[in-house]
Amino acid sequence: MEQSIYQKYGGYNTIYNIIYELYLELCDHPEIAIHFVGVDLDRLIKLQTQFVSRALGAEIEYMGRPLKRAHHFLDITNFQYNEVQKIFTKLFIKNGFSEEDVKVVKELLIAEREKIVTAKWSFYRYDR
Repeated sequence: MEQSIYQKYGGYNTIYNIIYELYLELCDHPEIAIHFVGVDLDRLIKLQTQFVSRALGAEIEYMGRPLKRAHHFLDITNFQYNEVQKIFTKLFIKNGFSEEDVKVVKELLIAEREKIVTAKWSFYRYDR
């Protein structure tokens, strides 16, 4: 039986650490940090860890809201989504994921874009 990406890299703790690092960077990002003001980051990190773990092959239940409903009011732009994707990619590489497995992660992110991106512009950029 072939190992899932989740199992291959150490399971929950590895994914949790990547998600934790992701939110550290996002909370410092000049255009993205605003989305986390007043948010329970511990809860969000746990939910995101569940979601990503499940997407990478874990038998974990995701306890959060559907992505579209959780993000619809945030007015997330393509620029912001692309920034998150770049940070995710960097963190998976930093944590030893192979190029092939990072590609799988990128494809998962691309598949979720339409559920998350709802704004066409921001104070800083116009996204096309």
